[in-house]
Amino acid sequence: MSRHRLFYIVSRVVIPLWLLGGAIVKLTERNPKLLPPPVLSVVQFFNGWVSVTPVVWLDVSMRVIVFAEFTLVAVMLCMPRFARSVAIAILSLFCIILLSLIVPAFVTSGFTGAWKGSCGCFGSGGPNPVVMLAIDFTLLVLAVMSRRRPAQVATEYVWTGLPSAVTLACIGAAVVVMVPPRSDIAIIAPTPELVVPAPAVVTERNPPTVPQVVPSVVTPWPGMPASADPYYVPDFSTWRGSRLDSQAMARLMTQPPPATINTGTWFVMFYREDCDHCHDLLQSHFSGSLTTPTLTIAIPDTDPAASLEMPCSECQLRTLLKGPEYVLTTPVLLRVVDGVITDLVTDPEDRAALDRCLAGH
Repeated sequence: MSRHRLFYIVSRVVIPLWLLGGAIVKLTERNPKLLPPPVLSVVQFFNGWVSVTPVVWLDVSMRVIVFAEFTLVAVMLCMPRFARSVAIAILSLFCIILLSLIVPAFVTSGFTGAWKGSCGCFGSGGPNPVVMLAIDFTLLVLAVMSRRRPAQVATEYVWTGLPSAVTLACIGAAVVVMVPPRSDIAIIAPTPELVVPAPAVVTERNPPTVPQVVPSVVTPWPGMPASADPYYVPDFSTWRGSRLDSQAMARLMTQPPPATINTGTWFVMFYREDCDHCHDLLQSHFSGSLTTPTLTIAIPDTDPAASLEMPCSECQLRTLLKGPEYVLTTPVLLRVVDGVITDLVTDPEDRAALDRCLAGH
């Protein structure tokens, strides 16, 4: 195959359709958790510059990313002068992002870790990062090898196809805007039956011989809310000093926590069942006999086939509601005293912070 024919097949057909497919899947799922961590970090960083909620910001950011991909597709389809350059640039960026996922996973978990999970390029069911890197790198090599005919380049107007590209980009913008945002998730939770004990009957023949003791007031767990947001992007830096039961995400446990969660000292950990760092933290500090009661809250967005064994035999196990997208990195360890979060750790590699949280000072 000649390099000129390769240009039209790869840079004008295959790569635009490949990019278009990924954009359509992103717009369909609208799941920011599937964005590669470097991209998601940039998105969350700029959230601090605008006065909107994380849910709104993530929805807007996803639409902007999809619109940008639609625009690049329009350029490659309609403007042959720029098709090859755009294809090389976007595929090079994709390869760099994928390598930033694969290399740390390989260092921490070995060969199997690098192949784990989806890169998010084609939604939750898309290829893993290694397969996606192989595809993108192959397309990148083919794009570099291709070239246009010199005679066409010399006689063609530089901005040929610009009106068509603008038209397609406007159509893409309309599609992006018209797709409705993900709605809140209604929660149907059974209302526990309130059992009121009958008052004791005191007669003159049977007077109370033991003085009645008024129990200390314990704040009850408020239960699940009436609805859940489509996304939860907790800013854990604001949780310190607040009550655990005031955090909307914490209240999404499918079963209520132990009745004594607001009494005394507890450790509370958000984790994923397929998370290596979560497993290591539980194995190192929460296996065997526990001196402090511990509540582990699983985030239900993992593949059951990849689940790791729970090392903590005495932990109270709970699971968050399935349906919302939980955009956070696990594990997250909280120290809760009388219902108030006094300390927390979001990076288990920070030994000083972890030791301070475990010791309680």
